[in-house]
Amino acid sequence: MVSKVFCPIRCEWVSALPEEKVRQRLLAYMIQKLGYPKGYLIVEKGLNQLPHLANSGIAIPERRTDIVCVTSGIHPDYELHPLLVVECKSVKLSDKAFRQAVGYNRYLDAPFIAIANDHEIRTGWYDQAGREYQFVSFLPEYQELASRALSTPRERSRRLAQEY
Repeated sequence: MVSKVFCPIRCEWVSALPEEKVRQRLLAYMIQKLGYPKGYLIVEKGLNQLPHLANSGIAIPERRTDIVCVTSGIHPDYELHPLLVVECKSVKLSDKAFRQAVGYNRYLDAPFIAIANDHEIRTGWYDQAGREYQFVSFLPEYQELASRALSTPRERSRRLAQEY
């Protein structure tokens, strides 16, 4: 019998597969230590199930995101919009995981992406001036990301690069 772990976001017991264990530990850390509001976290949802994409009229691939954090006030057309997309892995972080997060974010349009396993987390944002993603080796607190998301992409890149 496969062991189970409780997901506080989905409010159900799920199979404790290696990637699921990473996801649940990260969710606990995000909620308990970094102040991410539980009600703003979305877990294991298809891209086409996310409110801002459900009626977009564009072809959405049949893919599921690991964790999406939404917030208010960062998009003029939606009350809640993705702030952060997180891809969880039970193996070493790789370019493939990075490309997967970037691929999801082409549809989600979150200001921040992250890739995580049990040993490291890398949080990134697109630097328009350098035309590439910049990364830090930690996950910032919710309030910090939310406030940075309100700045323009150019200001966000400049401020983050200076501080980290």
